[in-house]
Amino acid sequence: MKNAITAFGFSLFTLILPSEARAYDLDFSNLYVFGDSLSDPGNVFNLSKARNQVNPIIPITPQSPPYFEGRFSNGPIWVDYLADALDIEVKPSTDLSVLLPNVPILSPITITPDGPRASFFFNGATTNQSVNFAFGGAETGFGGIGEFGGLPGLLTQVAGFTNDLIVSDQMADPNALYILWAGSNDYRTFDPPNPTQVVGNIETALNSLYNFGARNFLVLNLADLGKMPPRLRPGSVLSTRLTDLTEQHNSVLDSTLNVLSQSLPDINLISFDKYDLFNQMLANPGNFGFTNVTEKCLNVSKVNCLC
Repeated sequence: MKNAITAFGFSLFTLILPSEARAYDLDFSNLYVFGDSLSDPGNVFNLSKARNQVNPIIPITPQSPPYFEGRFSNGPIWVDYLADALDIEVKPSTDLSVLLPNVPILSPITITPDGPRASFFFNGATTNQSVNFAFGGAETGFGGIGEFGGLPGLLTQVAGFTNDLIVSDQMADPNALYILWAGSNDYRTFDPPNPTQVVGNIETALNSLYNFGARNFLVLNLADLGKMPPRLRPGSVLSTRLTDLTEQHNSVLDSTLNVLSQSLPDINLISFDKYDLFNQMLANPGNFGFTNVTEKCLNVSKVNCLC
């Protein structure tokens, strides 16, 4: 399976950038990632491990084994391969955060009146190096889902970075690549939000980064949530509902990105159609090194999982 994931990682990297972009846009100075478990390099793992030390009842998530080095995967994830291809070292944000502002004690958590929460105090550490802010369970707003509270959503992740820029009196690196990929967790709630609202959060995140000087963006849409193995009952009410939400989300996102690409000066906006790639994998799994694309890899009743 790991070899298949490796091949998929490089295939995804190749497919992400159009041919005209590959010639000159790969010379990025840094890489900044915002999203959920699909891009999480170990932030939830570091957070839950720190909280487990405070309260042993809180489980360390994801468990290893079967998960790989704090990632929600059995091997490196796609942003690992992208960073390697770009020859950029990317650090998890939880490796750089501190316990309290101006306190040089590294810590994934900070103490609040409501208890331990993910720390987004960096004392300027995120402004001059590549950082991955993605957290498993993140929604596009300020929060996330999971068995413990305080998970930072997309807007919280972006705000953590832009606040660090303010603290350091700096602008965002205009030569870095900024990745935004989130949305699937928003639709896992009992009463899912309107896709316009979800995409609006992504737009807000992108505009915030742009206003601080970011110019190169990679934004991914969603794979068909109705065809994910945990929900794979083709034709069922839940499957059909999730497919409809996915297609609405992707349609609104596509229109939004088209407007932004035309309205924001000097923006280099790269969109990637994960929905199409995912359907290609389901139709021809062997082309991507897979043999089973209909069943879950893990027994989720025994393993703590986030998306």
